[in-house]
Amino acid sequence: MPIDHRARWLDSFVDDLDLTLLEETYRGVGSEAYRPNLMLKMVLYHVLEGRLSPAAWCKAASESIPILWLGRGIRPSRTALYNFRDRLGDKIQEIHALMVQQAIAEGLMDPQEGVQDGTTVRACASRHRLLNHKALARRQEELQAAIAHDGTAQSPVTIPQWMAQTPRGRQQQAQRYAKAQETLEFRLRENARRPKDKRLDENKVTVSPSDPEAPLGRDKEKVYCPLYTPQVLVEPDSRVPLVFEVFAQATDAGTLTPMLDAAARVIGHPLKAVAADAAYATLLDLRDCRERGIELFAPVQENDFTATKRARQARDRIERDAFTWLPDEQTYVCPQGHRLDYRGKEAKWRRGDQKVIEYRYRCSPEHCGNCPLRTRCVRNPNRGRIVKRLEGQELLDAHRAKMKTAEGEAHRRRRGQIIERHFGDAKEHRNLRRLHGRGLRRARAEIGLVVVAQTALAIKKLREARATTQHNGP
Repeated sequence: MPIDHRARWLDSFVDDLDLTLLEETYRGVGSEAYRPNLMLKMVLYHVLEGRLSPAAWCKAASESIPILWLGRGIRPSRTALYNFRDRLGDKIQEIHALMVQQAIAEGLMDPQEGVQDGTTVRACASRHRLLNHKALARRQEELQAAIAHDGTAQSPVTIPQWMAQTPRGRQQQAQRYAKAQETLEFRLRENARRPKDKRLDENKVTVSPSDPEAPLGRDKEKVYCPLYTPQVLVEPDSRVPLVFEVFAQATDAGTLTPMLDAAARVIGHPLKAVAADAAYATLLDLRDCRERGIELFAPVQENDFTATKRARQARDRIERDAFTWLPDEQTYVCPQGHRLDYRGKEAKWRRGDQKVIEYRYRCSPEHCGNCPLRTRCVRNPNRGRIVKRLEGQELLDAHRAKMKTAEGEAHRRRRGQIIERHFGDAKEHRNLRRLHGRGLRRARAEIGLVVVAQTALAIKKLREARATTQHNGP
C-alpha cells in the first residue's frame, strides 16, 4: 500500500485512542475474543468505504488487502462482526467524546459555537407491513396459539407467512410483538391528546412489528416509513462533530436542549452560540437557551397561531404582525384602530409533557363587517378576526427581529454551508440511507460509526493543516 494510504493513518489514529470503555464490554468468559482495536480499525475502514452492513464487512474481509493489513490477518465471522456492532451501541458516544476531548487537548479547536441539524434515516423495517391495534391483536392471538402448540407433541400446524418458522423464532417474535403492543398503546394515547382537527382515526395509528421503536414519518424523499432521526452538533470552524444522538422520533422537535447539554459535558463548558434551522426556534427552545446563556440563531417558523394554512396562502393576507400589542392593556389594536377583546386561553401541548399557554383575542364582528380591510383580514366577518398570542410571545418577536439583522442572516447562511455537507457526505459517500439493524441501540451504533469516521477525517485534516503551517511558518 502507498505510504499515504487511508489504512495507514487510520491504523495510527485508532492506536492513539483510549479503548478502555470498549474493552469493558467484554465479559472475559468463553472463547478468546478478537482484539477490540483491530476490530475497530477494520470496521472504521469499511465505514469510510461506504459499507455499513456487518454482512458486507464479512464478505470484504477476505477480499481487501487494507482490511487484512489492519486486522493483522484476522478474519472474524459474520456473527462476530454483528456482535461487535452491537457492543458499540452502548459505548460509541463515549468513544466519540474522547476523540473530541483529545482534539481540544491538542489545541486543534476551541469550541465556542455550534451548528445543529438533523436528518431522517430509514429503519430496518418494511413500510408495507404496518399494523393497527386490531391487526396486532389478531396476530398476537395466532402467535400465542402457535407457541402453545409448540409445547405439545402434536404434528405441526400450518404456519402463516408472516409468522416465524421455528419455535425459537416465534418466541423472539412474541417479544417484539409485546414491545409493539406497548408502543402502539403509547401512540394511541398521544393521538387522543391531539386536537380534533389533527387527530387520526384509531385504525390509522400503526406500528412496525419488526422494529417497534422506530417512529413513522416521511423521510427526506417524502416516503412514509419507519425511521430514526439522528442529530449532530458541529463546531463550525474545524467542522468536527462535537456530539451526536439518535432519537426515536420523526421530527427535530425537542432535540436542541439535550444536544446542548451533551456538548457542555463533552467540552467542559456551555457553548456561547448555536445556529440551527426553523424547527429549533420554538418558544421552549428560546427559553432553554436563555437559561443556559446560549445565543440561538435560527429563523422563527410560522405556526398555526400566526395564521391558518389556507390563510397563509393568500398573498395579501394581513398577519398578526400588523396588529399592535399594548403591553399595559394586554390586548391588540387592529390596523383600523379597534381594540380586540380577550376571549380566553388554552394550554397547547408541545414536546413530551411540556405545554405553552395560548391566549385568544377577537375583534368585534360589528367592526369587521364594515371594515374596508375585511377581505384581506378576516375569513368570516360575522365572527370577527381572531388573533392568538403565546405566553412569552415577546421572546419570539425579539428573536424574529434579531434574525432579520445582518448578523442573523450571516449565521443562517453559514449554517447551511456547514451542516448540509456533513449529511451529504454521510448519505452519498457512507451510504447512510437505510439502517442495517433493528432497534434504537443498533441505530445509534451504525450512525455513531459514521460520525466517528467523519470526526477522524476532520481531525486528520486539522493535524495536517497545523503541520503545514509549522513547516512553512506563519
